[in-house]
Amino acid sequence: MDDVVYKNYNGKVVVCRKQTTYRDAKTEGQVVYRVKMRNIQNIYAALKESLRGNFQDKTGRQTDYSRFQGVNMQKPAVYLNKNEVAMKAQVVAPYIVSFGTLSQVEYELKDNSLVTNISLGDLSVTPDTTVSEIALAIVKNNEGWEYDDCLEFMVVKQTEGNIPTAKCSLAHLVLDKNVTAKLADALMVRNASQIELGSSAEGSLQMTVSDNGGFAIIRKRMASKGLMTSTQELTINNPLFDLYHSDQRKQEALDSYGVKRDKTFLVP
Repeated sequence: MDDVVYKNYNGKVVVCRKQTTYRDAKTEGQVVYRVKMRNIQNIYAALKESLRGNFQDKTGRQTDYSRFQGVNMQKPAVYLNKNEVAMKAQVVAPYIVSFGTLSQVEYELKDNSLVTNISLGDLSVTPDTTVSEIALAIVKNNEGWEYDDCLEFMVVKQTEGNIPTAKCSLAHLVLDKNVTAKLADALMVRNASQIELGSSAEGSLQMTVSDNGGFAIIRKRMASKGLMTSTQELTINNPLFDLYHSDQRKQEALDSYGVKRDKTFLVP
């Protein structure tokens, strides 16, 4: 009778077989999943204030946090070791920072600029360009755009050291055709990082990029059914991500948790 145990359920004694196998919480797959989740959680802490309202598809009691984690678990992994997890290290990765139904703003890094597909027509952006001028140019030259649409310019700076951290700056620009203030004066910047806008040689809107980290431009619109947004992810210029995404860092992370690596296990 060594293979049975007696349990009390609602005042009744029930005979059960003793559990003889236990799930190993330190398999490679489980540890990789948890490590991958930790960097997403840590980066969320740096972006929290800038992500409010960015997930148009939230339902019921879903939060920005749960949506941010959910949409990014399939993104490239960042492998933090046990100590880095405990110290809440933050490595900027190509994470999705907004999710919605407005048409996506396309952009790519060219030299020191994030160049978009937002056409400005004949407008050349200078320090004297006004909000009304850029609003008129965008609405006139881009199908589906409307006055009072909002552009958010996100810069997530990567800082290095014994424990890497991230700092997010966010600037807002409402396409108001009645505002004659200069563009640089009208940008509402959170966290005091300077964000400079300009026009590319091809005549499209661009943002100057000077630091290592991640960058995104998000489009928003207040509609009768609530806030609408575009789906955007961080475009990164971050050597630290390349390091922490490497197979070597994966092995170091597994070693720190005492996991023997399964050579047949692959992570997308």
